[in-house]
Amino acid sequence: MTEATITRTDRVYIDESASEIYRQLKSGANTQPDETPFETFKDIFMLAVCQGFQNRRRVRTLKIGSEIRQSVFTEDDMAILKAIAIAETGDVQVLTHLGDILVIAEEYANAGIQEVKGYLLDERGRPLWNLVSLING
Repeated sequence: MTEATITRTDRVYIDESASEIYRQLKSGANTQPDETPFETFKDIFMLAVCQGFQNRRRVRTLKIGSEIRQSVFTEDDMAILKAIAIAETGDVQVLTHLGDILVIAEEYANAGIQEVKGYLLDERGRPLWNLVSLING
């Protein structure tokens, strides 16, 4: 376990290389909902974590572009992140180390965001409808 893993307990980091993907998917004042289907970076992050976990791919953050504070995650979000951490480590003791839970989620999200980009931005059609297709799978 690295020093950063041990001491970090309050945020996840988005790799600088993925920051533009997050910006493209997040709604803003002058955007159409079908072009930018997410209201927050946290919502995009949660989808990316799940995609990374589904594909069993993790990528470390190399260069920090943005961050999401742990306090914005809902109880349901944290339940998902904790379940993924238990599945990853095979040990419920991971629940006593919030920093480890966040690092595992962050690494899955860093891998999963490329999958999200492929499904939502690289496919023909509008991102919202591509998201609906992804969910309906």
